[in-house]
Amino acid sequence: MKILVTTDFYLPHITGVTTVVVNEQNMFSQLGHEVRLLTIGKSPVSSYEAGVYYMKGSRIQPLRDSQLTFSYKDPLLDDILSWKPDIVHSNNEFLTMGWARRIAKALHIPLIHTCHTDFTRYDAARRIRHTLWDTMMATIVKRRVRYCDLLISPSLSHSQMLERYHVKQPIVVLPSGIDLEGFQRPVGSDEITALRAGFGFSEEHCILVSVCRLASEKRVNKSIDDFFLLSFLEPSARLLLVGGGPKEESLKKQVADLGLEGLVVFAGAIPSENVHLYYRLSDVFISSSVRESQGLGFVEAMASSLPVVLREDHSLGLSVEDEGCGYICADSHSFVTALATLVSDKQKRKAMAEKSKQTSERFSMFHWAETLVSVCEMTLDTCGKRDDRGHHHQGGKHAVQ
Repeated sequence: MKILVTTDFYLPHITGVTTVVVNEQNMFSQLGHEVRLLTIGKSPVSSYEAGVYYMKGSRIQPLRDSQLTFSYKDPLLDDILSWKPDIVHSNNEFLTMGWARRIAKALHIPLIHTCHTDFTRYDAARRIRHTLWDTMMATIVKRRVRYCDLLISPSLSHSQMLERYHVKQPIVVLPSGIDLEGFQRPVGSDEITALRAGFGFSEEHCILVSVCRLASEKRVNKSIDDFFLLSFLEPSARLLLVGGGPKEESLKKQVADLGLEGLVVFAGAIPSENVHLYYRLSDVFISSSVRESQGLGFVEAMASSLPVVLREDHSLGLSVEDEGCGYICADSHSFVTALATLVSDKQKRKAMAEKSKQTSERFSMFHWAETLVSVCEMTLDTCGKRDDRGHHHQGGKHAVQ
């Protein structure tokens, strides 16, 4: 099977979507299928390299981790059409979605789309405007996916958003897989000690780590505020922020204003192949986000044997408290209290760490890839090649275990 994957986000930018499409590219190849990616490059000239089509990018870059393109009659289109993929898998509703639709229509092949973003809560900080925002996004998303043959949702809570939007396409619930082995491979203690020391951390420090894009929806500012309170209760606590993004400078100013220099450390954006080291040097994973579609970072942390302290876990489809691998906190008081408990109790951290590792096994990347292949094959069998791309589907949700 030949599959064309389209995405607005790709390497070297590290996002949840980037991780998913890279995993799909690698795993489908291992399973004997041919995969090519279509994304937007930085260069003003389109190109093809190592299985990736890069559309020419614009000088205008509204997002640090994604390019903008105004290319429509791109020479890449002829190359893609001559390759003749069997199916198109889109991963973003906006820039590259238009190309995915054009290619699927031109070749009369099925188009499936994974909805990664929980649009419902993007304006949650402004509750007065929430209903207006939700109504607007429902209209936009329904319009953008109207030509898709199948929608994939990474979690049950996310699929419920699509149902509230009254999309007509059938929905499959399929949590994205994680390369668990990549986060569990052995790392020398000397390497970890040196890395900790490089950040100014000593053996007696308890390192809380946040690994995410530094953007508004991740609410890293809330994590910093809560850490400020924790620092009075547990002086040995340190906070390591891993990732880059548009809010990096304002967060650094917040740290300075609170007098937390030296206690809160910014690691910046790091290569994906090194992320596991930052989990391994840490003791507890934290997140204040309430807008995760699936929470891939949460699973990475659990695979790295870290207890997790979260503001919500609906994206995971399980309760980390019931699994014994962390805490779910409704407010700052419970968040700080849970962290204080773990910072002061090394044995509790160790017990939760083991539970975390066990729980992460259910998010195996191999299981996810095999299931996604089945979904693609099912869509091909159901839809086949046809000329009618403007039909309407009857909605329906199917959970994939």
